[in-house]
Amino acid sequence: MKNGILLLLSVATSAALAQNDGARSDDTQDEERAVTFELGTGIEYDSNVAVLELDSAAGAGDAAAQFEFGVGYDKPAAGRLDLQAGYDFSQTLHEDFDAFDVRIHRGSASLSYDLGRVDTGVTFQYAYAELDGSEFLTLEQTSPYVSKLIGERLFLRFAYAYSDKIFAGNPGRDATANSLSSDTYIFLNGLRTYLVFGYRYDDENAVDGQFDYAGHKLNAQLSRRLMLEARELTLKTELRYETRDYEHPTLSIGAPRQDDRYQFEASLEIPVSARSVTRIGYKHADNRSNLASVDFDENVLSVSFNAVF
Repeated sequence: MKNGILLLLSVATSAALAQNDGARSDDTQDEERAVTFELGTGIEYDSNVAVLELDSAAGAGDAAAQFEFGVGYDKPAAGRLDLQAGYDFSQTLHEDFDAFDVRIHRGSASLSYDLGRVDTGVTFQYAYAELDGSEFLTLEQTSPYVSKLIGERLFLRFAYAYSDKIFAGNPGRDATANSLSSDTYIFLNGLRTYLVFGYRYDDENAVDGQFDYAGHKLNAQLSRRLMLEARELTLKTELRYETRDYEHPTLSIGAPRQDDRYQFEASLEIPVSARSVTRIGYKHADNRSNLASVDFDENVLSVSFNAVF
């Protein structure tokens, strides 16, 4: 399922940011625990099931069940050194399009040090994905970064990432990529309302030159907590734009490929208990390309339940 594969490719770049995300600090919950476990299950409907990494789409919609498991370690706060590590497993099972079922194993680690004026660190990612029960994609990434909190309202993060992708059975797509990214958090009302603006530049070089590209990605996110009677809901909306300019002609169209991808996403988190939430999500994607197989629109509706122990 396309969403799972895209998660695999993007999660490494965003993982270190998520660890510094103010929204995560709301886990100044009752107690600090070094090890946590997370379980999740859900269902979604995608109006056009696809695997963009293989330039293929089913041209039809399908429902899929989702399962997730994760375990994480966060060194209890003491001193300037911080260590985090984790393992995540996810599986999607489609009702009709079994060929798009995805299984992902991902391991990650992050080491950071507080220098006083800035924090500096490095994240490591290893992910292995299967498509329809067969090995599909392996990703390794190393990403050093620096971040700084300015006052109480502004948080900045800058990162470089080196990625190595291996596509099983499709060696022409094997690639290395260099990425530069920056993210700005603006806290309007503490952690209750904040904005995130991000930019990333990618330069990817594949074994087969027709897959080489340079790309730019922009995103803007608003997160807001709302009170509904005694419950505190979390509403998140996000806009993303990505453009890719391929350097060499794509054989099937006889010209360099050019992609423009627009996406709107919204989610609502409804607490069920102190450690569990229900998430309702909607996504609209408008993928534009001179390669017909990835020139399509899609709408995704999802409902999931997650619990942390």
